[in-house]
Amino acid sequence: MEKTLLKNTLRELFSDFYETPIPELTRRQIDIPEAPRFATVILGMRRTGKTFLLYQRMNDLLSSGIPKDRILHVNFEDDRLMGITAEDLRYVPEVYYQMYPDNHGKRCYFFFDEIQNIEHWETFVRRMVDTSNVQVYLSGSSAKLLSKEIATAMRGRSIEIENLPLSFEEFLIHHKVFKAIPKNISSTARSKIQNAIEKYFTIGGMPAVQEMNDTLRASILQGYVNTVIYRDVVERHEISNSQALKFTMQMVFNNPARQLSTRKIADSLKSQQITVSREMVSDYLDWLADAYLLHKVELHTESVAKRRVNPAKYYLNDIGIIRAMRIKHALDLGPLLENLVYLHLRRLGYQMEYVLTGDGSEVDFLAFRPMQESKLIQVCFDMSNPKTFEREVSALTDAAKALGVKKRCIVTWDDEDELPGNIQVIPVWKFLLNNVSPYV
Repeated sequence: MEKTLLKNTLRELFSDFYETPIPELTRRQIDIPEAPRFATVILGMRRTGKTFLLYQRMNDLLSSGIPKDRILHVNFEDDRLMGITAEDLRYVPEVYYQMYPDNHGKRCYFFFDEIQNIEHWETFVRRMVDTSNVQVYLSGSSAKLLSKEIATAMRGRSIEIENLPLSFEEFLIHHKVFKAIPKNISSTARSKIQNAIEKYFTIGGMPAVQEMNDTLRASILQGYVNTVIYRDVVERHEISNSQALKFTMQMVFNNPARQLSTRKIADSLKSQQITVSREMVSDYLDWLADAYLLHKVELHTESVAKRRVNPAKYYLNDIGIIRAMRIKHALDLGPLLENLVYLHLRRLGYQMEYVLTGDGSEVDFLAFRPMQESKLIQVCFDMSNPKTFEREVSALTDAAKALGVKKRCIVTWDDEDELPGNIQVIPVWKFLLNNVSPYV
């Protein structure tokens, strides 16, 4: 882009930002850390509200007394910046400081949306990060701004945070069930929460579809999935056989929270006259995980052979997306509940593995965080059947003894109890409320 034209365009963009109020949206319960000479990078699937999280940080800065002229937000998907190059990026701080020369030497905050659309953007960002009194925030939807790419591009100069769809607490506040989550739950509040969990379990947490009807919501969510598949996987990895990729994805949608082997997927593809290797299926799954559409949980074991024999379990990034993408037959609510529990634990920063006991019984999650006590979590939608009850409790007890884990619980739809062996039975609505849950 010609220099004078670009600088005038940037002045126009910056003026638009300063004349427009920063949106006030449902507050996300996500800490946005920052450190000198580090860029803060917001990662996550498309349409989960990463830009709104940047707005939240801008509003926090304003509330703390930082004047707006020390904050700059640039969306590099604005069509007025079409054709901008990495070399042109140097005019961003130049024009900014020409407009606000008194801010030289003051701490300034630069928010860059979709900067990864510009080839070789990382050189500019690293230079900005190294500038005194500059704090940089990045957010974007493209596969070029995934965790692996950031690690390479920023060379250890970034703080990465993950943005998932709305949590249940955020859902309650967004739908104005509560202004703030009460610490003590009255019978009236409990009724409101139980009504809301039914809705959350149906529509999920993708922000833009919260007020839509079922048909439109499903259509929009299907569009999100197709965009991720084609833009973040097919285009990025130059996949010629997109049919095999879509079939692999559909297998995961039809089997959430279940062990799913690459052999099973490859064999199913073969039965559809689609030939693809197990190695290629494994790549598909990894690439879909890179794009945050799905998440992988492996067996807890130090044995590579055992891990290979016992396939991973896969969880989707949102309950609403699972429902939108499922082939229309009866849904098994147990795996959906397990998927919901997985997402909550991930939001809390837990790493997870599943556990097999000596008799082959499964415990859904061994959840752990650095320097903290591990926890065993079993998910069971309904424990009214005595055989189900015995199976879930026995597996949890055996795993706890084998691993030496003291904290253990069973998350159900609405059962609540305390069992021998210090096993807490917790209804999912309580498990998802951090101020209320006796466990997490």
